[in-house]
Amino acid sequence: MPASAANRGQGMLMAERSGAGTAQDLDRVLADLKALSEDIQSCAVLSGDRDLISSSHEPGVDRERVGAMLAALVYLSERVARESGKGHISQLRIDTGGGHLLVVRLDGGGVLATTTGQEARVGLVLYDMRNSRSEVEKALAERSDR
Repeated sequence: MPASAANRGQGMLMAERSGAGTAQDLDRVLADLKALSEDIQSCAVLSGDRDLISSSHEPGVDRERVGAMLAALVYLSERVARESGKGHISQLRIDTGGGHLLVVRLDGGGVLATTTGQEARVGLVLYDMRNSRSEVEKALAERSDR
């Protein structure tokens, strides 16, 4: 990928918990995802324990609060799916007046979440998220091995 494409769509990425290389690996994966899909405005990764591991939210956004709300949303979605006899969620899409919140489940119970604008090509963003899932899972696995 050309350097200009790699930088396109790359916002401020910030590892939420120190873990040297793996946090940087997650930052790189999220930056690559944002570069791949210019419709993505922000990304976040929650661990299976619902800890915010990495996010690309803009400065001034309370990352701890965003992580907590995202964790609560995933928890409630999982509970509704179980109570309905549907097992666990594999992805979640919430449409708002200003855009979309997309969540894809990772192995181990973690999630990859993105926000997009209103005119986003949601199907393509979900496709890109699912394709990036293995890289995110690999970085999370390396993080837990440390």
